[in-house]
Amino acid sequence: MRIYEINTRTFCDRFDQITQDQLSRLVQLGFDAIWPMGAWRISEGARKISRTMSADYDGSPYALADYQLSPQLGGIEAYQIFRTRANAAGLKVLLDFIPNHMALDSDWIAQDSNLFIKSDPTVRKQDPSEFFLHSSGEVIAHGKDPYFPPWYDTAQLDYTSPALRARQIDVLRRISKIADGVRCDMAMLILRDYFHQRWYPEAPADWFNKRMPSEFWSEAVSATKEAAPGFTFLAEAYWDKEPELQSLGFDLTYEKGLYDALVARSASRVYERLRQPDQTLKSSLFFIENHDEPRAASVFTQDENIAAMALVLSTPGSALVYQGQIEGLKERLPIQLRHVPPGEKPDEIIRQAYEKLLRATSGNVFKNGSFRLFSSQAPDVVSVARYDSQSVAAYIGQIGGPAERFAGSVLDVTPLAEMVRATTILRLTDILRDVSVSIRGVTAGFKLVPASLGITPGTRFCLLRAESV
Repeated sequence: MRIYEINTRTFCDRFDQITQDQLSRLVQLGFDAIWPMGAWRISEGARKISRTMSADYDGSPYALADYQLSPQLGGIEAYQIFRTRANAAGLKVLLDFIPNHMALDSDWIAQDSNLFIKSDPTVRKQDPSEFFLHSSGEVIAHGKDPYFPPWYDTAQLDYTSPALRARQIDVLRRISKIADGVRCDMAMLILRDYFHQRWYPEAPADWFNKRMPSEFWSEAVSATKEAAPGFTFLAEAYWDKEPELQSLGFDLTYEKGLYDALVARSASRVYERLRQPDQTLKSSLFFIENHDEPRAASVFTQDENIAAMALVLSTPGSALVYQGQIEGLKERLPIQLRHVPPGEKPDEIIRQAYEKLLRATSGNVFKNGSFRLFSSQAPDVVSVARYDSQSVAAYIGQIGGPAERFAGSVLDVTPLAEMVRATTILRLTDILRDVSVSIRGVTAGFKLVPASLGITPGTRFCLLRAESV
């Protein structure tokens, strides 16, 4: 799956302003799904809190009042027009599900405060800055990631509550009637082990196990897919919890490890991430940008950016591309913004390269072909092959080091010759440039110098099709 993420409030004023032409263009570039981030109603309290930071802010999309489609974006009627267009174009629509918290002024608190973590010094040591006094008189915890300050516009949900688990499953089932999948925010925060450690460290194990006897995700995924078998579950996941979440039923999980390895310019770390089991890779969502990370064009040079995206598109997993990434935009926009400030111009070199890459890697061998890592015996170079019964393709790219070095590198492509059963002559075609070179095997195997394909200094990678002659 290839997913295109939009920050909905900065992409359009209403859902139904997203045109059929815009959606069809995404399909032409090989996308399968669109994720309109920030589609739900943001609470008024979250809006007010955000305006204390900037008059241009209008609330975090992750501080929900409830699971009502945003009235500011046209509500359910405008959304249904958008979804009908998207599905007609061939795109699935994914919506956010925020399992960890609701807004600090959500009606859910007044309806049943026992759905939330409330102050209780008998089960945990408490920092007063992590709690707030609700108008009902209850002292309730803010939503929290253990490595960062609390999200002060949110209230922490309590998964030891059977009523909460039932309500959340009902929410997911209702979402499954109006969308094709969900991206579950910070999905690992409600795993049993972490939830016990974070929110009930002093509670007896027997009490906790009775209150939260099993993982919420396994029950929720199963119940939702029973009602909507084709529904997609995508987890935002960190802390090496990806395999566990996949085992609980998630179709896809974030793969931030590869992103971090690319940012570190470490070929060895890239290889480490790509050596994971095939099924783990196939269930991974790879990216070099999203709304939580800096812009790829601000982290990588032009050549690094294009080479990194080519690698992402060559993996056996799914790929995420964020609004503005194709255009090479550098300014990271806070998710609280209502409108994009004018001024930044697209980078035409990156835009043209991305469009060419997306089209070149949209064929079956890249989407469904088997995957193999191999070594080209060159410093800082990562080599992967994709193959099926019809063709063999490869990505060979330099991670780190000077860009000028790649074109003149001597690359061992013997594994590609073996895959196409070439014994004497191997023909390699640069997929992006449609330039071919025939290589005669020697005692040391088959060797490629990228410059022989017209690749110039400053280009860090090549996409190849291999054939026996």
